[in-house]
Amino acid sequence: MSADPSPGAERRILVVEDEYLIAEYITVTLEDLGYVVVGPAPTVPAAIATIASERMDAVLLDANLAGTSSAPIAAELADRGIPFVVVTGYGTLDLATDALQSAPRINKPFTPADIAAILAKLLTP
Repeated sequence: MSADPSPGAERRILVVEDEYLIAEYITVTLEDLGYVVVGPAPTVPAAIATIASERMDAVLLDANLAGTSSAPIAAELADRGIPFVVVTGYGTLDLATDALQSAPRINKPFTPADIAAILAKLLTP
């Protein structure tokens, strides 16, 4: 009898985050949960290029990348039907576009349990 696969088994998650330490924390957390990490992508152009060239099951998307809104990334993900979670330190503030505002959200600071729970909801059919 084989063990049950981890919740993230075979699932590929793109990390879009401009702060190195946060990106590293998210990456390690995702790997510990059994996900395959794509990226991280620290800028809008890098994220758009990664979305065009890599397969992914979901995205953890920082709402603000070095002062630039991640709205173009959210629009690209919506067009491609790729689910995403907005990662933000802005709490309940308006995030400028419907795609960002209506997406599931995880607030900074967060825990590995927060990431596990939100991805389980996002990736459950």
